[in-house]
Amino acid sequence: DRPFSSVEVSVADRTKTIVVRFSAEAEANSTSLRIGASFIGYEQAMLNQRRELPDWDFEEAKQRGREAWQRELGRVEIEGATAEQKSTFYTALYRVLQFPRLIHEIDESDAMRHYSPFDNGHIYDGPLYTDNGLWDTYRTAFPLFVLFYPEHSRSILEGWLNAYREGGRLPNWPSPGNRPCMIGSHSDSIFADAWAKGMRSFDPREAYAAMRKNAFENDAAGWAGRDHLDEYMSLGYVPVDARRDAAASCTLEYAYGDYCVSRLAKAAGRDDDFDTLMKRAQNYRHAWDPATGFMRGRLADGTWQEPFDPLAWGGAYTEGNAWQWLWSVQQDPYGLMELLGGRDAMAQKLDELLTMPSTTVVGGYGHVIHEMREVEHAAMGQYAHVNEPNHHVLFLYNYVGQPWKTQAAVRRVLAELYDVDGMVGDEDTGQMSAWYAFNAAGFYPFCPGSPYYLIGSPLFNELTIHLEGGGRFVVHAENQGRDNVYIQSATLNGEPFTRTWLRHEEIVAGGELKFVMGPSPNRKWGVGEGDAPPNDFR
Repeated sequence: DRPFSSVEVSVADRTKTIVVRFSAEAEANSTSLRIGASFIGYEQAMLNQRRELPDWDFEEAKQRGREAWQRELGRVEIEGATAEQKSTFYTALYRVLQFPRLIHEIDESDAMRHYSPFDNGHIYDGPLYTDNGLWDTYRTAFPLFVLFYPEHSRSILEGWLNAYREGGRLPNWPSPGNRPCMIGSHSDSIFADAWAKGMRSFDPREAYAAMRKNAFENDAAGWAGRDHLDEYMSLGYVPVDARRDAAASCTLEYAYGDYCVSRLAKAAGRDDDFDTLMKRAQNYRHAWDPATGFMRGRLADGTWQEPFDPLAWGGAYTEGNAWQWLWSVQQDPYGLMELLGGRDAMAQKLDELLTMPSTTVVGGYGHVIHEMREVEHAAMGQYAHVNEPNHHVLFLYNYVGQPWKTQAAVRRVLAELYDVDGMVGDEDTGQMSAWYAFNAAGFYPFCPGSPYYLIGSPLFNELTIHLEGGGRFVVHAENQGRDNVYIQSATLNGEPFTRTWLRHEEIVAGGELKFVMGPSPNRKWGVGEGDAPPNDFR
């Protein structure tokens, strides 16, 4: 609201610096600035500024922002929360909605256009999104968008398809273009999950063509897809002598990715590929060492990598150890149960995971990484909530007929590892907060790519999801309290409910899921025939 006295622009070490000076005026105690930015050009930046800041009224701008966030956060209403829980919950939703960042802009005709980092900065029509760690967010953040914000999910999916159209591959870690970071190709999971839950905003044939590249074709540039795909396809696993680090983790994540790609192969009518991919989804078995009872790295000749310490971080594992990566078989937990020796053996192994010392061993990293210290601080055995590969693990108790242990463990994490100051571990572009938001509701997307949610333990007296189309799904918890973490009984739309899982269609149809909570486990709830979650391999 005052003229510049000078503007200086300098470039050094690939960094551009702009210094703006104002003339000194005795009566001016403050200066207001309106800034417009654009990836497309100067005229678009001016248009963006006029749209977002049409006047100099700072308080009015604050109010518009407040109203916008109220609309988004108001999709979910809670009752019976403490002040700290309410702040933590809505801050979690706020954080989830920060990512991925939209990179498209609205032109003078109100149409979406974007600068494409996937095609050397060319300008295209339509939406585009960036800045997202799909290795993290496929697990909970994107399933949250599908259920809570489906219109947002549809736009993101179209944006990822635009990235494929412009750059030839789906992104792995857009920031802003493709970045070779972490392992796997988890755009596969995002499309599979949306399709499994009834989203039909995209052509399954085009989506499958894009996903198929991840499962069957190397990316010559090395920016997308899967590392060492040829070895994986020929051997059924990624050998440690081909990939120095994270080979076992790659095998597990590629097998899960194959399951996800198979979902769209079926939708696209590619039954031959579907059969191949479903067989490959069992490749986790090639990482299983029955002698030690862990998933391990192995050489191309089939021998196991030595030496082996299940507490050692790194080596064949990404940001974790053998204890933490043992469970990365979301697509086939009953197959994992079989390898472990049955329900009782799997339950015992889970108990050991959560109760053993939280000791960390440097291992292949050669130095301490922050996730190690965070596991020690959390003090939940070798369970590593601070990092995403363990985010589904607590729900495995639902598969072994001990759902009360899921209930207690989930509520412990909600109480001890999250508060108004944040959480233990990285935010990871919304994934950590999405875990809190979903589990506060009392259910969780255990295996993205399937249409099921697993029951945990609801945190509030009442939580209402305002559904697309005007309906509501209400989770009500009678006798809720800090110590009343165990489900005593439940009803769904007034009918007795004993399943430890929900279908997506049951939620989006609207209704009420009502729990009665108590301080002691009810070992008879959720353990009958049909109460354990279903599985595509059984």
